Amino acid sequence: MGPNAAASHVAASVVSLWRDLEGQLTPIVGPRGVAALYARSLYLTGREFPWIGHPQDGVPESLDLNALHSALAAQSSGLATEGGTALLETFQSLLVSMVGVALTERLLHDVLLPSSSGDAAQDPTT
Repeated sequence: MGPNAAASHVAASVVSLWRDLEGQLTPIVGPRGVAALYARSLYLTGREFPWIGHPQDGVPESLDLNALHSALAAQSSGLATEGGTALLETFQSLLVSMVGVALTERLLHDVLLPSSSGDAAQDPTT
């Protein structure tokens, strides 16, 4: 997205990527598996971007992408881009920490997320 993109356009793009991720990973880990990874990513990203939302208690049944869209669209376009990117990067890092870089890249190849070369996101509370 360009620097002048409206936050609603950023939100729509981020949600579209999440729908692609969900479609790519659901056949492999199931809808609840994808939702659990999303919820964990939301929790970790929420430390830096508290406005991005909070995961539901327990293991969610599905991704609440409407809430994500609303949270992103309510921010400036720059902040929406930063928060949306951080959420996607956190998700990718969690997936890398579970299955490794090579498998993550194969799983997400069609979604076109950049490959991870850094350390996986760590939760200091665990």
